[in-house]
Amino acid sequence: MNMYYKSAIGFILGLLLLSIIWPYKPQLIDDSKEPDFKTLESDEIFFNNTRILHYRTIENEDLNTAGFRVHRISKSLKDTSFNYFNFAIINHWKEDCAYIVLEPSNSSFFADTISITIGDTLMRISINRMDYKDHYNVASEIFKRSLNHEIPYSISDNDSSFLFGTKANTKINEITLKDYFRLIGKFR
Repeated sequence: MNMYYKSAIGFILGLLLLSIIWPYKPQLIDDSKEPDFKTLESDEIFFNNTRILHYRTIENEDLNTAGFRVHRISKSLKDTSFNYFNFAIINHWKEDCAYIVLEPSNSSFFADTISITIGDTLMRISINRMDYKDHYNVASEIFKRSLNHEIPYSISDNDSSFLFGTKANTKINEITLKDYFRLIGKFR
């Protein structure tokens, strides 16, 4: 009995030491591949059973008929007095697909071309001309950089501001991105 006890303790200490030496690093999987937006049933069940509590889900008759649900995180910034963005997840449950879209706080912001800088990358986007792949590419770049603790900024007239309005809202949008990339099986 004493030998088994020592062996078990040694095994547990070995695993603990291994986890300290070789830490887990979350990462995007196949982020360079063309997005297909497909979700697995297991990922949808995980999202609907554990993560959905943090979201406001928009459902109405027209959306249900088409098979769509729009998820916006509940704690996101809702002040429309200044310009910022939030991400929303669009789940097309009839086709087992999920999309991510960047939504401005003010509808007049749709017409403008926006410059976004994150780290050493500069992106120029026009929200009203973007399709799902464009939204995905922007979200993928922002999420990949946020894993390295880089913060996105919007640039206009030689002035920069947080893309998501505040640091707290930036963290909330990072959670939305993490949930989305888990939902489509591209984050572990």
